[in-house]
Order: sequence, then structure tokens, then C-alpha cells
Amino acid sequence: MKFIPAFLKPWLVALLAVIVGWLVRLNVDNASPAQLLFDIPVDQVSTIQLEKAGRTLVFERVGDAWQQTTPYVQAANPVAIRHLLVAMAEARLLQTSPLSQLPTRAGLNDNAPTIQVTWATGSATLRVGKLHPAGLAWLADIQKQSGGPGSSEMHRLLVDGDPVQLRSAKLFDHSGAESNRVIVQANTGTTRMEIVLEKTDGRWSLIEPIEARADNIAVADFLEAVARLEHQGIVDDAPNDLALFGLHQPAATIAIRSLDVSKGAVAEEVLEIGGDGAAGPGGRFGKRRDRPGVFHLEKRSLSTLFPPSAAFVDATMLGVDPAEIKSIALQNANGEPTAQLARGVTQWQLTLDTQPATANASTTQPVTAEVAISKSENPQPANMQRVRDLLQTLCAARATDLATETIPTNMVVAKIIVTLSGGTTMQLIVGKDSQGRWLVGDGGNLTRVYPATLAFPIMPALFGSSNR
Repeated sequence: MKFIPAFLKPWLVALLAVIVGWLVRLNVDNASPAQLLFDIPVDQVSTIQLEKAGRTLVFERVGDAWQQTTPYVQAANPVAIRHLLVAMAEARLLQTSPLSQLPTRAGLNDNAPTIQVTWATGSATLRVGKLHPAGLAWLADIQKQSGGPGSSEMHRLLVDGDPVQLRSAKLFDHSGAESNRVIVQANTGTTRMEIVLEKTDGRWSLIEPIEARADNIAVADFLEAVARLEHQGIVDDAPNDLALFGLHQPAATIAIRSLDVSKGAVAEEVLEIGGDGAAGPGGRFGKRRDRPGVFHLEKRSLSTLFPPSAAFVDATMLGVDPAEIKSIALQNANGEPTAQLARGVTQWQLTLDTQPATANASTTQPVTAEVAISKSENPQPANMQRVRDLLQTLCAARATDLATETIPTNMVVAKIIVTLSGGTTMQLIVGKDSQGRWLVGDGGNLTRVYPATLAFPIMPALFGSSNR
């Protein structure tokens, strides 16, 4: 026999072990269907019960979705659930022996992780023991009281992994199109921040910190972003002291009220977030108010959850589509009618006022569009380019700044009454500051500021057909 250098022997032993392991796994992978441990109809399973380390988790199928029902109710991760069921259905044994004859080192005692799945016509119970040489794991069919070495995927999922990962990691289950109220509260030192948004008749409004028309798209984007947020893992499923996580008195809460379509009822989901420090730099601990589990939140999630209130304000003057506008009544700074623009079938019509309502100049009450019409002469075709400019400005121009105060009387230059196709009227007060910037208010205590370069035709003479 030829001499084998000593330094090569460890490498040869390792290579031999790899080859043997590969051959054994290949044998398992190519095993006949008879060596499958169970015959599980994956798509018909209705209940999963997991036992590990003295803890019981139960998941149930609800329609096309899964939810955890024990130890508390919450949505489950359907992808993780299916992966687990497929892995259990594909579990194979290299050889089968009575459970009582398996060695103690297999670790298949009563303390080993166990999973039971149930469907309408049957059930299966699997116990997962320790790892076996050559990359296998000890598995046992508890109902048949038999087992042996087999495929290791279930060991990876139940022994190495944590069954709580079968839960959904989403922070909110229903945030989105069916939401109708959002409350964000946060305490930073002596300052308390609160944002309240409410939806009525399909329209979002900002209630706190100021009352203002909200941007429907901005709110929808926020709700969709929040719906995608997930925590970074459960850190304590049954905490004895929430103060350890900064959650005894949460530093912030986010409450979203939505319609739970599956139940046909309104539900409010409340996320509580702990203070700085407990979770380390940049992170926080959080929990749902209706669930005991504490999880970790990363900095990126926190920035999404706490946008500035100004991000929700509708920066446009009207917040409507130009096609909704039926007529526009122009008034001077005193509220006296100066012109009326009315949408026709193919053309906008202009009616210039010839009898200013001087009697109204001494009052702060505006003249309505109907009064303006009664004081006007015969209509004429309007300058369509000017009308398009005005509609663009009213509906699409976005404010560059916001001021939480009304426009001073000495800065008011005009008033506009817009009537929508549904009969709703909206009034705007238009002003200019010392820098020539446009100031627009809609009756609340918020003023939208637009650049001086904005094309904002409000002089009645500009709409004459001779200026086409």
C-alpha cells in the first residue's frame, strides 16, 4: 500500500464524511412515496398546534387567511404557514423503527417540539428531535408511535427557528383604504405632538394640530406605507415588566380606525412605542395595545410613523378636480361681485357685473354667486386660455409655505366663490403680501402661500373674449 502523507489524512476523512452525507441525503430525496412520513392535504389543513418549550401556539384558517388564536388572536403570515405545512408534508424517513426502540440521543422525548395539523378528515402529529449525523434529523410520527432519521427541514423550522415567526410581523392589519381616522401622539420632553385626521364622505380633514383640508393622496400614501411596516422580531412574548422596554408609559401611540372587511365591523388598532434608550441607539420597543408581545422597531419604521403634520395638509387652493367646477364668481376685496364665469357645454361664459353692490362694502358678509348673477349684464364667451390658467391655479398649484393665521384685512385683494357640479360652494379669500406672494385662505385659520410668479388671473377684464 502506498504511503499517505499524515497531513492529508484529516482532509480525506472530511471528504469521506461529505460524500457519505451527500449519498444519504440523495437517497432520502429520491425515496419512494412510501417513505413519506405523512399524507397531508396541505390546502385542506384548518388547524395547526405547536408545542415548544412549554409554550402552545394555535393557528387556524379563516377563509383564505390564517390567524393565531392561542395564546392571543392576531394575523398570521400565510407564506410562513404554507412553507411549514409543505415541509411537514414532504418529511421523509430513511428508516423507520418503533418509537420505543429509538435511542435516547434522538431527543424525541415529551419535551421535544411537536406539531399537530388537522383537516376535515384527519390529522397528523410530528415530533422533532435532535440532529442526526450526515445532515439528517430525528423525526417521529406520534400517532403511529414510530420514527427515525429523516429530512432536516422541520428541525430547522421548529428547533432552530421560533414558531412565533409564523405570526404576521405587520404593525397594522387593516390600515389602508378602509381607514377613517388616524391619531398620532408623541411626547418629546415637555412638548406633546398630536395629529388627528378624520375622513367624512370620502374626504380627509386635519383636525389637530390645526383644522385644515387634508390631502387625500398624502393620507392614502401614509396609510399604505404604514400597512407595509413590519417589526424586526418578538423580544418578549409575555413581559412581566413593561418598564424594561420603556412601555409602562409609552412615549408615543399611533391609533388607526378601520373597517375590518372580514368581520364587517370597525376596529381600532393601537401601536404603543417606548422611549429612547431601552432598545439601543436608533431603535425602539413597541407593542400592540391588544396583545402582550413586545417587539423591536428600527429607525426607518419610526420615521414613517411620525411625519410632520404639514405633510398632510392639502397644498392646493380647492382640493378638487377642475371638471367638478361649475362656476366661478369673482369679487373685490369688499366682497362685491365683479364677474361670473359659468361652464357651458363647449365654452365658458363670462358675465361682467355692471352694478357693484356698494351697499355691501361696509359689511364683512360676502356676496353669494347667486347675487352676483342677478346684478350682471348679458354673458359673452370667455377667454379660454385665461379660464384654463385660473382652473390650473385653483386646482393644481401647490403652496410653498403655510401660515397658521388669517390674511390681514389690508392684504386682501379679492374673493372667489366656486360652485361645484354637486351644488357645494367653496369660498377663497385672496391676498398679497409685501413681497408680492399670493396668500389664499379658505375660511379656516390656515393660509396657503404661493410664489409671486404664479399665474393667477382674477381681474375680470382679463377674461374678455377680446383678449383671446
